[in-house]
Amino acid sequence: FSSAGSQVLGASDTATLTSIGAIQVINDAVFATVTGSNVDQSLQVLTGITVPAGTVIYGQFTAVAVTSGVAVCHRV
Repeated sequence: FSSAGSQVLGASDTATLTSIGAIQVINDAVFATVTGSNVDQSLQVLTGITVPAGTVIYGQFTAVAVTSGVAVCHRV
């Protein structure tokens, strides 16, 4: 993913990328928005909870916003 480009998101940041293939959590993070497809469970369960550092979520995402913590969005 990283050869296609990545964007680091901190607290209150929103991704400007629109074709995201993976979300990598660097520091425990809480997401305000996760929008995409090809994820079996509802993306709503990922918002408002603390996702631990080291977690990588794969899919086809079009919007990501972080409330707190640090995450990296990797472009596809």
